[in-house]
Amino acid sequence: MAIYTKNGDKGFTRLADGNGVSKSDLRIDAIGDIDELNSYLGLLNTQLSDSLNTKVLGIQTSLFVLGAHVASDSTEFLGNMKLIELHDIVALEGLIDEMDEVLTPMRVFILPGGHETIALAQVCRTVCRRAERSLIRWVQAEEKEEAYQISIAYLNRLSDYLFMMCRYLHHSLGIPEIPWNSGR
Repeated sequence: MAIYTKNGDKGFTRLADGNGVSKSDLRIDAIGDIDELNSYLGLLNTQLSDSLNTKVLGIQTSLFVLGAHVASDSTEFLGNMKLIELHDIVALEGLIDEMDEVLTPMRVFILPGGHETIALAQVCRTVCRRAERSLIRWVQAEEKEEAYQISIAYLNRLSDYLFMMCRYLHHSLGIPEIPWNSGR
């Protein structure tokens, strides 16, 4: 099967369930931002230790599930694939708490950087925030708040997790955090 169909040459694409939409549709923005986040997490994962790697792989799987749900309303396509659930948020909170236990309290804002892996984790965090905003815009426009409330909260918590991962990486790599100097 050819990868190019030329169907998108005029600005339209098909969702996973076969329905056609404009490539400028809010739904496509959400799908694309979730996909971009997943790709950046994959790149980040090439630089992480085995324990963090396993955790990020689980997150990537959850993001694929979220993307599939956004890409289709068809229960036939989705089958038994469950959307992100409350226990997924609780799991992220547990991972955040584990890292927080070994870190000193944050007293100042910190700048992204100090090491390539840390900077990449910060990029993941900011892309996650964009994916969250895109999902919110689509959900609000389509009045799907109830169905995606937990998924939105998951992305919010995921950005918190990625921020804590940055702090944890500073700690575990022995690289000082870069404090923001406001100039005051």
